[in-house]
Amino acid sequence: MKKENSSLKRDVGLFGVIAIAAGSVIGAGPMVLAGGASKLCGPAVWLAYLVIGIPLIIVAISYAAVGSAMPMEGGTYYYPSRVYSPFIGFLSGWTRWLAYITPVAITAIAFSDHIQTVVPAIPAEVLMVAFIAIFYVLNVLGIKVSSTTQTVMFIILVLGLLTFSLKGLTSINADYMKPMQPFGFSGTIHAAALLFFAYVGFTCAAEIGDEVKNPGRNVPLGMVIAIVICFILYILMSIAASGNLLWSEQALSSTPIYDAAKIVLPIGGATIFLFVVMMALATSQNAFQIASSRMALTLGRDRAIPEGFGSLNKRYGTPVYALTATVVVALIFVFSGKGLIFACYTANLSFLFGYVAVMIATILLPRNRPELYAKAPFKLKGVWNYILPIIAIVVSIIFMALQEPMAMVWTIVWMAIGTVIYLIRKMQLAKEGVKLEDILSSIPEKSE
Repeated sequence: MKKENSSLKRDVGLFGVIAIAAGSVIGAGPMVLAGGASKLCGPAVWLAYLVIGIPLIIVAISYAAVGSAMPMEGGTYYYPSRVYSPFIGFLSGWTRWLAYITPVAITAIAFSDHIQTVVPAIPAEVLMVAFIAIFYVLNVLGIKVSSTTQTVMFIILVLGLLTFSLKGLTSINADYMKPMQPFGFSGTIHAAALLFFAYVGFTCAAEIGDEVKNPGRNVPLGMVIAIVICFILYILMSIAASGNLLWSEQALSSTPIYDAAKIVLPIGGATIFLFVVMMALATSQNAFQIASSRMALTLGRDRAIPEGFGSLNKRYGTPVYALTATVVVALIFVFSGKGLIFACYTANLSFLFGYVAVMIATILLPRNRPELYAKAPFKLKGVWNYILPIIAIVVSIIFMALQEPMAMVWTIVWMAIGTVIYLIRKMQLAKEGVKLEDILSSIPEKSE
């Protein structure tokens, strides 16, 4: 297969990878889901973050192993398709495209909710469209512009969240934390199923492998560092919030962390924190536009979907068609009226399916692609190449079962549409004497 991605520029270093991965994670999820999670588990939100965070660190390590061996654009699709099944790989990439599109809509909704707390006169529709449009333009201009912007926003974000968390930890009202689990441990488990969305996105770094300097090292290392940073920040932030704002009040709010910040921080500090929230939503919006467009780019480049999605703009070297399709679908979701929590459950299911597909690729990599496994800078050795991915698969299946039933229906419909597209493309290419499976299982020569 011809190398078609040579015009993508390697402009992203290790810190850029961390900023894209962690910045995509620390977005709408932690800022708005504290309310929904509090409704399920009371003040034990921090424990729910712990319950889902530990297995996701295992997922990140397993992801890093296969990503180190194959640091290519659209990794979630690329790994399973090249290691064991072109069709499962396609389906993984197709559902991951939905998984990355959904947060584009979610962060736009959350942005509107927060801005309207201070400027209610601006219509929500205007705010949501403008927010998406700003980052659409940034990503059209190129990965260097968008990744540099991401890095600056990420630094501001982390400093702001640490300030809130550390200040909040000094003023905790112990009575607010009792009882810790008013709905029992089952409530905490269900909250963890929802808060899974607060961690999704660290795999965004796996989707831009062709644009990362020294990707075999920086992609896996960046993903693992990112998920650990988020894990620590979430636990500190949720304890600070629950210790200063009753969980019952958080449960009724669409801006729970900002509400807690207005209590914790001095006069004027809450206004500054609102800016920090904007940075959280902005880093997430930016990273998911990057990742979703690269997923569509890779699918188009491999002709699994119409080839136009795999083309790059001649002036900026960016996947404008893929990016535009991503934004259009996100806007449809924004105006669907299904709501933010439903969108989170839908994204969760899409991500979890992709995790299972990639974990299987991690297990089979040494057997099916020994030459790639041998050259990988980071690898799982011996029984660990089986134990860690299997744990990740089991956890993923359990949390898939805990998602909202209607979201499962929507995800299945999306997968069915993808299956039809795959079969149509397979027949179209067969008329040209080309086997789609051969394209999807081939390893293109990587540019250095």
